[in-house]
Amino acid sequence: MIDSHCHLSFPDYNDDLDEVLKRAADVGVTNFITVATGPEDWKCCLDLAEGRPAVSVALGIHPNEAGIFAPAVAEELRRLAESDPRVVAIGETGLDWFRKQCPREQQLESFRAHLRIATEVRKPFILHCRDADKETLDELSAFQAQSGAHLRGVWHCFSSTAAFARRALELGLYFGLNGVMTYPKNDSLRQTVADLPADRLLLETDCPFLPPQGWRGQRNEPAYLTKVVAVLAEIRRADPVEICRATAENTRALFGL
Repeated sequence: MIDSHCHLSFPDYNDDLDEVLKRAADVGVTNFITVATGPEDWKCCLDLAEGRPAVSVALGIHPNEAGIFAPAVAEELRRLAESDPRVVAIGETGLDWFRKQCPREQQLESFRAHLRIATEVRKPFILHCRDADKETLDELSAFQAQSGAHLRGVWHCFSSTAAFARRALELGLYFGLNGVMTYPKNDSLRQTVADLPADRLLLETDCPFLPPQGWRGQRNEPAYLTKVVAVLAEIRRADPVEICRATAENTRALFGL
């Protein structure tokens, strides 16, 4: 298994990161992509990956932090993405209309810049989308039409409808699946996921957030991917070993691991 989206640099793991990584390795999690949410976190993630070949890094500005976006910040993001081989993706980036922590225009400006940088440095983007499914996909469609670029990215924490999933598939997106899919009330999401193509699925935890059913209310960690795999195998009527193999292969292909 590969955890394609986690936040290992967050303070939640300050006291026991090595133990967290060992527990993950013990259940078969072989690689991790730790995702930085703003410039203050970029160095933390890169330092964390130093000496840990299983850990790769994604750098970006979370849409809730998009107010700090500026040309100088974008230039530094581009420089790091181009120069450091540990950086395998740009993001997370996107639109969040739920928390209302940052004006929409600032989120849009930052999102568009991230897409340009991802295209220029030839690395995939990690998409954050909350309560903005139509607007997000419209932005991606417009960027693709204007730039002529082939989009390479993953819809992190996918929890949308079948209709939006079809649009995302047409744009070439992958889907990051995590503990949200295991919650009892998410039958419609499980049905949508059951019908997605196997070659577009990735595993993720988004830890320390969104622990699977059975650990809700606790800190999430990469070892809990086993629950996501079990639910995914059940709803797709597939062998869990095949789920692990296919999602790991998809992750390596997208991020160049």
